[in-house]
Amino acid sequence: MSRIPLLIALVSLSATAYADNVFDVCKGESKTIVDGTGQMSIAPIYPDDFPGRTTREVLYPIGVRLAIAEKAKILLGAEVDKAIQLVRDRHWSEKANACQSAPSLAAVLGQKHANLSTAHVSIQCDDKTKCQLIVDLERHGRPTAERWVRYAAPLPDKSTKSIAAAAPKLKDVGPPPDAPTAGLAVKDLTTGTVRTRSNADGALELDRSMEASDAIAACGPKGRKPHDVRGYWADWKLSALGTAMEVQVHPFGGADPADKTAAECLTKALRTLQMECPRDGKVVDVHTAICL
Repeated sequence: MSRIPLLIALVSLSATAYADNVFDVCKGESKTIVDGTGQMSIAPIYPDDFPGRTTREVLYPIGVRLAIAEKAKILLGAEVDKAIQLVRDRHWSEKANACQSAPSLAAVLGQKHANLSTAHVSIQCDDKTKCQLIVDLERHGRPTAERWVRYAAPLPDKSTKSIAAAAPKLKDVGPPPDAPTAGLAVKDLTTGTVRTRSNADGALELDRSMEASDAIAACGPKGRKPHDVRGYWADWKLSALGTAMEVQVHPFGGADPADKTAAECLTKALRTLQMECPRDGKVVDVHTAICL
């Protein structure tokens, strides 16, 4: 294995998955779903009950504001709705076979748009009926520090006229307070919290599945002292059905018998985990760092 500087390890997953220090890899980022190259494409996503979600009165001003703020192009609602239906049907494309576990909307749209962002639009009101127009934007090709941004504007009521008037006033107010952190960079690793970083294409989706697995979380050595984080390397293949096969897990270092037991547990847990299937339906070799 070649040695990779920590700075690169924190940025590039395809490189980090083969760095020497498993803990440095786990602190870095999962490989992004898209490359993040070229002009940004934004896919606005509206709840089914959003006022005027199919009307130009609402869609146009929100789209214009996001396009100007992010120097981006806005995807047509028809394209986004088509991708949403593919996800509901657990398909990568109309011609692909159905997966056991659905691919994410970002992954489906990312096949065509190399610098994709998704914009979840909503109306949020507090207990005093004070409302805001909210747009939570995830830039899928950007590093952790730039991944999330929330745009917000005051909203006097939920009428389409008020929404259209509020749209040009949408302002960047920083990351959403509840933005997901799975697969993103962290400063410190904590005992009992699963962190996985894989080198496969679009590995963020695989890593989020593994980090959410109760079976993997249960594999941590018992009776450890606080902050005693353990690291493991896993080499496996992602099948066309989205399952792990030919799994081999070994501890990063040391000769603690508890680590051998944990590695065996991780091997079994990975074999039972259902993940999204590869987009081209072919078996994929995967190298994963696991810290827990």
